[in-house]
Amino acid sequence: MDAADRTAPPGSAVPCPAGSSPAASGFKEYRPHADLPGWREAGTGRPLLLLHGWSVPGLAFAGQAALAARGYRVIVPDHAGHGLSVRWRAVAGGTIAGLADGVAGLIDALALRDAIVVGWSMGAMVAWELARGRPRQWLGARVAAIGAIDMTPRLLTAPDWPHGLHGRYTAAEAEQMAAQVRRHWHGMVPLVGAGLWADGAEPAAHQAARVREWMVGCDAGILAELWLDMARQDYRPMLREAAVPLFCLYGERSRLYGPPLAAATAALQPALRFATIPAAGHSPHLERPQAFNTALLQMIDAMSGAGSSTDRRRFGDDPDQANAR
Repeated sequence: MDAADRTAPPGSAVPCPAGSSPAASGFKEYRPHADLPGWREAGTGRPLLLLHGWSVPGLAFAGQAALAARGYRVIVPDHAGHGLSVRWRAVAGGTIAGLADGVAGLIDALALRDAIVVGWSMGAMVAWELARGRPRQWLGARVAAIGAIDMTPRLLTAPDWPHGLHGRYTAAEAEQMAAQVRRHWHGMVPLVGAGLWADGAEPAAHQAARVREWMVGCDAGILAELWLDMARQDYRPMLREAAVPLFCLYGERSRLYGPPLAAATAALQPALRFATIPAAGHSPHLERPQAFNTALLQMIDAMSGAGSSTDRRRFGDDPDQANAR
């Protein structure tokens, strides 16, 4: 597929829907093709790209299909080794840059403009990689803002960054994790999956089982490669110098990152906005989809409207609303 083909809408230059069950997920599905990953989408209007995290495919954003009714074209790619793209491989292999290449190719193929790109966990690094690796002219023509869901810009801790994974993660531990994933990923799924939920809470049995099923279906080799590459990244310089508006959404009771992460990340970029989803963990969009959707829409509205990005305000005392900066 050449560059000219990438400007065509779905159904011509890109594959036909993959025969999904839209009633089950709210999305139509499209198979991977050439250098494009598979993806799901719902609705028309302003593009909203949602990038999933490590080992959990885009089906985790099923609760955000409802945003199609709010005037958004919700587009959810499946990264290499996950979901629809479990057998698809990026040219750059199992790297964050390779995943970002796939997302950029999809943005071009669908001729998206004024898009909001929001990445969860590893997906946040993919979104940040778009900002770091693409020319400013490309970004300015296509991407209006980049958001991150419960993610640190540096997975490893350091003397000047105590906000890595669990507040105490090393390169050696990342190597051990990748080796374990390669050897017995299926046996690790219950423990890894437990980290998705709010501290002190347990998901419904059927929800936890569904997520474990998604995780088991991922390619362990690609997961291991991606884990190592995540550990190599440090997006703090990019956040300091970003040419695109940024925002972050955090789970109040994340098991992976502590409350200080939000302020520490915001300190890197004074224009960055952030909000916290009450009673949510590492996966607020999955745990509390209505509260998450409300917070996301409020964040987009706040960034689009007038007012200083440094104003601190509360969206309300309703537990389904987020505390924002």
